[in-house]
Amino acid sequence: MKLFRKREVWTPTWPTCCLIFFLIGGLCYVAVRHLYPFLAQNHPVPAAEMVIIEGWLADAELKEAAKAIRPGQIVITTGGPVTFGQKILHYENYAEMATARLIALGVPAETIVTIPAPETLRDRTYVSAQAVRLRLEQLGLFGKSANLYTIGAHARRSYLLFRSVLGENYPLGVIAVEPAYYNLNHWYRHSAGFKHVVMELVSWVYAQFFLMTHHA
Repeated sequence: MKLFRKREVWTPTWPTCCLIFFLIGGLCYVAVRHLYPFLAQNHPVPAAEMVIIEGWLADAELKEAAKAIRPGQIVITTGGPVTFGQKILHYENYAEMATARLIALGVPAETIVTIPAPETLRDRTYVSAQAVRLRLEQLGLFGKSANLYTIGAHARRSYLLFRSVLGENYPLGVIAVEPAYYNLNHWYRHSAGFKHVVMELVSWVYAQFFLMTHHA
């Protein structure tokens, strides 16, 4: 009984190894150059009647979103429970906090609809979108065109989840506000930028899987 047998194994030559190395390097370069623009999706609905703002945006990003609000637009603020400093901040959720910050930035209070999301341990954006749909239906606003304002690389995932909840035919656009804490052209050189972009890529892939299983 033979315990071993001889087998011929083909191995790549050094020119082939170099070619594979350059191909992989080229693919990585293309991915790095185009990953952020892919995730930071931008295609707003012209003359949208409503603006949906994710309430956890930092002050710099919220200020940029406030500048883009047109007179007469309905402003929707979303967000779940604040996870730190509730007693000091005096706000229980990010939707209420965003409303207060927008008013301080000059947005008329009567144009803002605050829609807090319930507490959840997972899929917070999806749950926020569900809360938005329910409240819009109650107010008779469901169906009005809207632009979703969010931050940078989070845009594609947010849009995917809101689109799933509001419906494929809903007149919904998305605007990615540029983050203030890293250089967009060199996001991979900043720890915050690298973490944000890579985590959003992973989260977007998860969201795709979650939607497929959720509607199965």
